[in-house]
Amino acid sequence: MFRIRVFSAACLALAALLGGSACTGPSTAVPPTAAPTAAPSPTAAPAPPTPLATTMPTPANAVLPAPLYIVDEEQIVRIERDGITRKQMTNEAPPATDGQAIFGFDASPANGALAYIAPGPGESCVLVRTDADGGNRSVLLDNLPLAAPLLSPNGTTIALSILEDDNAGVYPAGVYLLPITGGKPRLLLANKPVTDPSAEDGDGRGFEAVAWSPDGTKLLVNASSLALDFCELAIVDTVSGALVNLAAPAPDLHAACVAAAWTPDSKAVYFIASDPGKWFTEPGIWRGDAASGAVAPVPIEPASTLLSYPLIVGDQLYVLAAPAPAENPFYSPAADASDFPALSFTPVSLALTGGTIAPLRRDAHELYTARWAPDGSGAVIFERSDPSNIRLLWLRSDGSPAITILEGAERFAARWGKPEP
Repeated sequence: MFRIRVFSAACLALAALLGGSACTGPSTAVPPTAAPTAAPSPTAAPAPPTPLATTMPTPANAVLPAPLYIVDEEQIVRIERDGITRKQMTNEAPPATDGQAIFGFDASPANGALAYIAPGPGESCVLVRTDADGGNRSVLLDNLPLAAPLLSPNGTTIALSILEDDNAGVYPAGVYLLPITGGKPRLLLANKPVTDPSAEDGDGRGFEAVAWSPDGTKLLVNASSLALDFCELAIVDTVSGALVNLAAPAPDLHAACVAAAWTPDSKAVYFIASDPGKWFTEPGIWRGDAASGAVAPVPIEPASTLLSYPLIVGDQLYVLAAPAPAENPFYSPAADASDFPALSFTPVSLALTGGTIAPLRRDAHELYTARWAPDGSGAVIFERSDPSNIRLLWLRSDGSPAITILEGAERFAARWGKPEP
């Protein structure tokens, strides 16, 4: 996949598209959606062995393994497990008729509570929490430039970014932790100002939390250069604030700021690497030690496979895979994505220790973003084969037909709610 470059103001514009963290910007309402239907087959992937016919042990009318939260018509909406029933969870007013009302949200894996960023006075934001059903709305922070709320595994803490602003130094820019019940946010990791713009990769960094470790003791963060178009992954201790940078996998590679996955024991992350000068990420996947930052490649076959959106369940790695293009073109800030070959990804699995990739489905899809169900039973993707009609698809790992959950999506973010019995 091509890299999502996280960098200053450009980061905010892209984050808004992905359901992210800018506090202004136009948006178009999403049209109503019909009941889920089997999606037509997209570009065929190389044919894997026919998957075993399995039945998900859930109620007969269930399509999804858990409720799914998305942004639809500028509000957070919960899609129930039948894939049809929907409930609007928020009622936030956009700053203008063509403005956005939600700028980044997360759902608690522990209790389904929501944390989200909505417009505040001027160009500032407010951080809001609600119960799983959208009730008990409470403003936790206001009148600040906020970004990227991320709920801890036990649902008690929100990690978020406070951006540069004229806040008189009360809240220096960086990553903060805030109790879900409210209070004063605690600065965990302050942004590092630029001191030498000529330094390779830039010496200033802006941080954004992207994934809690399963035990809640660490955060994976994007570390974006404040001087250059460059971003890499790092790990921060949630008590001490100590920062561990992941080592470079090779002289021209770094841990790319795209989706990564924690191991269940919170001791390591599996990540994708990239060359800052190239358009696509590198084939393969690497394991980074959370304590030392040491990294090692995970052997895969075919070795030329591009991997994206990893998930770890037990001793298995679930990931989306695509054949690497014949050439990885050079990156240019002025480049248009349409100038490069489109990649089609299919769900696969392999052992955490590496080995031969096992396809889970026969179809492949161009996509904007994806999110695996926590149990690996499938993934939802925002499919982009027709840019005028972005579809949210549910792809089960048992190879059954893809299900269309939403058509005409314009905000490409989804979060799973708490699984229900």
